[in-house]
Amino acid sequence: GLGLLSYNNSKTNNYLRKHLINARRYYSTYSDSSPDPISTPLPIKIFSNLDNNEVVISYAEILRKKAGIYCFINTVNNKRYIGSAKDLYLRLIEHLAGKKSNIALQNAILKYGLNKFDFCVYEYFTYHSKVVSHKALTDLETSYIEKYPFDSLYNFMRTATSIEGYKHTDEAKLKMLNRFKDKSNHPMYGKKHTEQTLKLISKLGELNPMYGKLHSEETKKKISNSMSKHPYGVGIYDLDDNLIAKFQNNIELSFELLKQYI
Repeated sequence: GLGLLSYNNSKTNNYLRKHLINARRYYSTYSDSSPDPISTPLPIKIFSNLDNNEVVISYAEILRKKAGIYCFINTVNNKRYIGSAKDLYLRLIEHLAGKKSNIALQNAILKYGLNKFDFCVYEYFTYHSKVVSHKALTDLETSYIEKYPFDSLYNFMRTATSIEGYKHTDEAKLKMLNRFKDKSNHPMYGKKHTEQTLKLISKLGELNPMYGKLHSEETKKKISNSMSKHPYGVGIYDLDDNLIAKFQNNIELSFELLKQYI
């Protein structure tokens, strides 16, 4: 490991700039054996260069199918967002794409730039090593949130909650609809795929949960029937139901939306 890291503003920022942001290996590991009972938790891994799509894709090997507690840390002011996930890699992609993310965190990313944030993991485990439930994860997440001064977090609440089963109110739905009435406000407005993005999309097969597996004939039939109703796969539409962009799957869509932060 690289040793222990005490999270005060000056030391943390200097350490991250020196050892992590420009490192050839874009993540680091730590051994959390601090004898100080009042010290804040130390991450066991830190992932940098979140503005580099190819680097982010490489993190799948480490994070996919692993549940645990994570945080996004702002390396400028040491402020962070703490969360939990049943799949840390998919949760990372959702945040980078602005999907099911924390609005305060997203505003900070827009203000400081994605290159000023690192993705940290406090602890993680596979489904085989531990039975994962939403309550177990949120309780564990709450225990980490409580270890930090609340004004040093982007989290809105001291107690973690799960969005499972959550439904938007009519007021929230109306706000989301009004958000993009002006098409120029849409994140995809006037944008096209770059050559780099097209190359990245072509490499995403291994990220698909069905990669290397065969569908049954019954499943193939269901997929065929489904695709006949939705010939464009996954699409982004405006309020007039005009197709703005199309993708083969949700992962491709996530990485395209990720470009707005780069």
